[in-house]
Amino acid sequence: MSKYLNYPNFGLLILRVFLGICVLYHGLFKLKFGIEPVASLLINAKIPSFLSYFVYLGEILAPVMIIFGIYTRFASIMLIATSGVILYVAYMDKLFAVTNFGGLVPEIVYLYLGASLCLLFCGGGKFSIKND
Repeated sequence: MSKYLNYPNFGLLILRVFLGICVLYHGLFKLKFGIEPVASLLINAKIPSFLSYFVYLGEILAPVMIIFGIYTRFASIMLIATSGVILYVAYMDKLFAVTNFGGLVPEIVYLYLGASLCLLFCGGGKFSIKND
């Protein structure tokens, strides 16, 4: 059975597309409704609010690059940095807090971080526009 499921490049394509689409929706939401909530989170964390514009790099540019496999490792670094900032400014006091359903409060950010780390170490795979 394993010979029928041994397609790591196809697996990387699936990972890229699903990760990219999920993160891109966050970016498109911010593009439509603004980044003021992000700016206020940064201000509360004593970080200059003008840095909130970098959310467009991490949540629009990076996911598009990841989906199409354009400099996937570089794009995954942008997404790792974005995930790190999100964990710091929004979840620092509840990094390991558990929801009423038994999951971690920031579990989606951990999933984005883990998937981005996989792409950093594996690259975009054979089905990429620009292999890295």
